[in-house]
Amino acid sequence: MLCLIHTTPIVESNKILDSFAKMMQYPTAVSLSHRLELKGIVPSLVTLNILINCFCRMGQITFGFSVLRPKILKRSYEPDTITLNTLIKGDTRALVQLLGKIDDSNAGIRLDVYTLNILLDGLCKGKRLKIAQGVFQDLLVKGYCINVYTYTIMINGLCKQDLLDEALAMLSKMEGNGCIPNAFTFEILICALFEKDGNDKAEKLLREMIARGLL
Repeated sequence: MLCLIHTTPIVESNKILDSFAKMMQYPTAVSLSHRLELKGIVPSLVTLNILINCFCRMGQITFGFSVLRPKILKRSYEPDTITLNTLIKGDTRALVQLLGKIDDSNAGIRLDVYTLNILLDGLCKGKRLKIAQGVFQDLLVKGYCINVYTYTIMINGLCKQDLLDEALAMLSKMEGNGCIPNAFTFEILICALFEKDGNDKAEKLLREMIARGLL
């Protein structure tokens, strides 16, 4: 079987690995991927996503990333939406441990703000707001230059959980840190306030939005 796989492109190899993963034969998929590498087949980001999924399913994501990290760094792979969604759906505790290593010089993991925004959005939409809040705070502590989209994602997540006072506090924090809200930021808050009978606050934000030329 390995001789046959050696003559096929990485796309075909990924299909085979994915088939094992779908049959929940995760250790087999991990073992086979290692043997394929020994045969000279270079893993792609798709390969690594499949393996991350396998390690998640086995509850070994922290160990898995310690194995996969050298491959990711060697080929300068950037985690994509599939990578992050796989992590979000995996073991929550392992994900928190992994996120704690972001920007750790010893761990060698650094994600850009765009990628982290995808992660935060996925956590909020997956009803894991507490984890998202912890990640967000960690980004501030580590000095990431988070942008209007990062704040808006968090404000939207708070509004979805009816935490409107916290969402308004986030708006104030945003501006206090020199990040200017955009029209979408205001729209999220205004709609949430109107839905919860916070008409006075909603109208105040609407007037502010108009004054800033955002409407």
